[in-house]
Amino acid sequence: MATREATINLTEVIKLFASRRAFLWTIFVTALVVRLVYISTLQEGYYFSDFKVYERAALSLLNGEGFNPEYRRPPLYPLFLAANYLVFGQHFFTMRLVQALLGAYCSVLIFVAGSRIFGDRVGKIAAWISVFYPYYIFLAGLLYPTLITAFLLIGVLYFLTLARENGSVAYFMLATFCLGMATMATPVSLAFLPFMILWLPRGLTISPARRWLVGFSAILVIAGCMLPWSYYYYERHGRIILVDARAQDHMPNLSGDSSAAADGEIPPGRLLTMISHPGKTLARISSEFLHFWTFVPDRIVTRNPDYRDKRHRQDQRLIVDHKFTSRWLDLVSILTYGPVFILALIGLGINWKRWELISLPLLLLLSQAVGYSFFFTQVRYRLPVEFCLMIFAGVGVAGLYDKYKSRAVKSEV
Repeated sequence: MATREATINLTEVIKLFASRRAFLWTIFVTALVVRLVYISTLQEGYYFSDFKVYERAALSLLNGEGFNPEYRRPPLYPLFLAANYLVFGQHFFTMRLVQALLGAYCSVLIFVAGSRIFGDRVGKIAAWISVFYPYYIFLAGLLYPTLITAFLLIGVLYFLTLARENGSVAYFMLATFCLGMATMATPVSLAFLPFMILWLPRGLTISPARRWLVGFSAILVIAGCMLPWSYYYYERHGRIILVDARAQDHMPNLSGDSSAAADGEIPPGRLLTMISHPGKTLARISSEFLHFWTFVPDRIVTRNPDYRDKRHRQDQRLIVDHKFTSRWLDLVSILTYGPVFILALIGLGINWKRWELISLPLLLLLSQAVGYSFFFTQVRYRLPVEFCLMIFAGVGVAGLYDKYKSRAVKSEV
């Protein structure tokens, strides 16, 4: 009898695993096909001028010259570009093909992370949202660090859920490493580190003394990710930076002083103005925080036709006339991001008392919103953490369905 029960249980486990594996493949293949169809419509060129900066650094690396002297941005995306060029040659389509594969795998990770926090049903809803979500399809063709950052931040969330489930310091350190690498692609990712450390007492059941040790170790891991680039930049330029030499240039100009800063130097008076005028600073940060959630993409310099023509004369691979300058995209954004945002708010409302569940994706989301608010915000900066909104939207959809079903049952009774 016991043998028979064990056989039945084993059969059920095998069926469950097969079903889950089939779903993962379905998500991956569907997401990949959607992204392949999309990138096949793109021209052999680039659409946003920042790509040229990253490519110049990547080609300089391939020529054995290191990063070109003018490069002042984070190092990870040029390294990613250089690796792709080294393996596949200098082709836009193969670059986008690699990103399509990475984007499809992101949908799989969104399911895995979402299901570990809120269960398989929510994970499946979030994954399907990501498969057809226009912004995440768009990332496959966007030659920019956004997709890599999203992939690494999903990894942060996934490993933190494993750390909580298993009480594992090793998984917490893997999450920290992913965060460190995300910082080397998009520096504001680092804003999540203090939230991670504050989460430790509730996330890991370890002694207080060991929490301090783990928190300090996490800081060392992050420092280890940043140190090679900081040292390299110091050797080449004689200045110490953390990740991005432009960071201080992007501080808000509250004084109205339009004088340009020297390379990486603090713009004259701006930092002092922020400190000495806390009211203005708080108003600016609050305004940018609200703008982080805007439904319509704005502050896009490439939408200016004169700017595009000027850049095209410098490099004819820049596509001048394309769909990404159309105002119809504003409507697409409203009709897709809008429902996800509203459903995410509903999901948060349903689970607001379950802090142990919502804390990780919520803190990750808010850390990026707050981090960018000290500088300036764009829709593009929100994309790496929109998977958190998708997970909460999955909670919202599941909750609304349960309430509808409950009312239907009551009405029948």
